[in-house]
Amino acid sequence: METRLVDYTDVPINLFDDIANIPYNEIQGIDVFGNSLLFSGDWWVPSATNIWGTDPGDLGHYMGLVDMALPFAPQISGLDQPEIDPTADANGTAGLAQQIALLAAAELPTSTSCDAQTCAPMTPSEVITGNTGYDRDIGFFEALAGNAQNSTGQPFDLFSNWLQVPLSDLTNGFTFTPADDPGLTDPSPDLGPDAPGVTGSLGFDGTTGVDGTGTGDYMPWAGDTFQLNLFGPFEDFYNSLFTAPTGGLDGTGIEIPTGTSVLDALQNLTAGSIVAFDPYVAGSPACPGVCDLPADETQLGLLQDVAAWDPTNTSLSEYVTEFAANLENNATQDETNDAIALLQTGTYNFTPTELAQVDTALGNINPELPFLFTNDGIITDPAYEAYTGTGALDPVYGGYDPNLVGTDLVTLFQDSLSSPTDPTLSTDLTTLANDFTFPGNAANLAALLAGDPVAASASATDPTGLSADFSSLLASLGATAGSDALSQSLSDLSTQFAAEFANLLPSLF
Repeated sequence: METRLVDYTDVPINLFDDIANIPYNEIQGIDVFGNSLLFSGDWWVPSATNIWGTDPGDLGHYMGLVDMALPFAPQISGLDQPEIDPTADANGTAGLAQQIALLAAAELPTSTSCDAQTCAPMTPSEVITGNTGYDRDIGFFEALAGNAQNSTGQPFDLFSNWLQVPLSDLTNGFTFTPADDPGLTDPSPDLGPDAPGVTGSLGFDGTTGVDGTGTGDYMPWAGDTFQLNLFGPFEDFYNSLFTAPTGGLDGTGIEIPTGTSVLDALQNLTAGSIVAFDPYVAGSPACPGVCDLPADETQLGLLQDVAAWDPTNTSLSEYVTEFAANLENNATQDETNDAIALLQTGTYNFTPTELAQVDTALGNINPELPFLFTNDGIITDPAYEAYTGTGALDPVYGGYDPNLVGTDLVTLFQDSLSSPTDPTLSTDLTTLANDFTFPGNAANLAALLAGDPVAASASATDPTGLSADFSSLLASLGATAGSDALSQSLSDLSTQFAAEFANLLPSLF
């Protein structure tokens, strides 16, 4: 009875300490989350630490978020535990953050179908309707339904490998091995100066060997045995209430956050937010082309400004130095180039043959038109269309860049005053009408609806007789019969669309 009485006298003291330590724990959680954003790199550009599925950059995000959400008890959140603790992971005593992270690793693995440079059929999107946005959406739903194949002709297995590990396996102990975890190998290991693999830093683990030791391209949890036991952290917290407080302020167990720790945590969070969420970087769909910005507005310039707040924050200073030397986790140059080529595809999604026809027709009408249509994002730069994923990216017309549209319009006007009229204007306009209206997609869409997700895109044709209608319209321009010809063309098109839909509808059933 005396022993139990002594044990219980520690409970109210520990509870008081836990409440008093909330500010300290919150600052520590903010610091973890900020560092996790620095470690994973930019979220706008795919890389080894930013791909579909659970990659090496994700575990730290779970840790930081849970640490901030549960500052009351680090025993529950796992604030004081490492990212990967083989012993705690195996016996179910790892913190809640670590368990949630490994649960995601088991249930939401990465896939070779979707690495940092391609995620077909979303990027590059197959030509189906001719509208890039629609074609990407169709590709996404095809992949979600398990009917898509990747660029190598293999089944697109990203979503098909998700949520495949039974919870009973996890609660009994699940070992991450190549045989049981299809996403154990990072599909896009870092190919930078620190290769092979993703280098661990800021308290987070990089890729490792298949058994969890040494270097390699395997996820940090490779070889780790994980037992899901969400009650384990709460049991640890309960047991902690019966131990005598130690450490802290005069041995009371109370931790007081210092001004330096508060500033460093906020400094790391600010820097991490810049690295993770700044969209104005090369390879981001929000920033045209190579994203040429003034030095003080680049990510590096902004990071240097933040690091200057407190130069004594050595971890951030070292990070900025390595960031400047391209030694931190981020997209490689090839991955950046590929992101530019794939994510900045024009509004109209053409096959290479169709794109060449469009460029030629536009150039015949006015040499500046291919530049205008490309810079305005209507069509894709031919260099983007032909990019193979390695080497330099040299756009033919400057790529998608709205900043060039004003100059294009001025040049277009000047050329229209000095250039002769296109002798093949009728033919070129007809070609453009055919390609923009029917970019070789009718057969492809029909095959898709019929259940064939890998049907080859049809060549650009005129399946509805649009050429005759358009030629008739051109011949009547300026005459009193122009409006009648236009009405007749629209009527013909409506009839032809109705006939095609009637032929296509039976294939849906």
